[in-house]
Amino acid sequence: MIRSFMTPKTLLKILVFLVLLTYTVNGYAITNEADVKDIGVNEKLGETLPLDLRFYDEDGNQIVLEDLFQDGKPLILSLAYYSCPRICSLAMGGISEAINGLSSLTIGKDFKIATISFNPIEKPELAKERAIKFRNQLNKENSIKDHWLFLTGEQENITNLTKAVGFNYKKDGVEFAHPSTLIFVTPEATISRYLYGVQYEPKEVKLSLLEASDGKIGSSEVLNKILLFCYQFDPIGKRYALQALKVVKAGGIITLLSLGLLLTYYWKRERK
Repeated sequence: MIRSFMTPKTLLKILVFLVLLTYTVNGYAITNEADVKDIGVNEKLGETLPLDLRFYDEDGNQIVLEDLFQDGKPLILSLAYYSCPRICSLAMGGISEAINGLSSLTIGKDFKIATISFNPIEKPELAKERAIKFRNQLNKENSIKDHWLFLTGEQENITNLTKAVGFNYKKDGVEFAHPSTLIFVTPEATISRYLYGVQYEPKEVKLSLLEASDGKIGSSEVLNKILLFCYQFDPIGKRYALQALKVVKAGGIITLLSLGLLLTYYWKRERK
């Protein structure tokens, strides 16, 4: 009798009921597809950030967005809220893992990160708690305070920033429904790339940073240019893909140059 009652269809109904019950208990307002249609990212590639916006660092000092671009380095911008119980913590942990996995690029020396809360009631004290937690996950050489900023702000500045980068979110009871993305910004404060998710491949982050800097960061600008030549961003898969034809062309050019140098060497030797 029990076996006939617990059919797959029945189990599915029970599962759906438990999920709905959980959402109800937590007081979520979003319950159907219509509620989430305006949540997501409208990419603003090529747009410039409004540099006059003002935020506060974890010590309560006022930071003008323009200050983040004084050193001529690209910026990774992440939008989150510090009291988020799920996706934001995963995403910030994902940033830590990606930074620790980078090769030839160093936070502070080659780029900066700024995480900005879009919840206007959050204050610098909470930002400091999150800063300590996630900086401690970085390798020791990457954990310097000024390299990964945790900022808070007032509603007007938050709204202007989220509109400028196309970040759309919605209040959901006491929480927020929102996307998760890293936004890569050039030293001139121009948006160059978005990466989505809560975990980020170090290679994807590195290529996005190289693209944002036009290959002008890291230990070798020449190698960076070659790397960018071989990889191209796939707008459908939202990731960088190795371009086989470019690799073949590059290999062919290198082979021809090598043959030319070799023949020139033998020709000069023959003349002697």
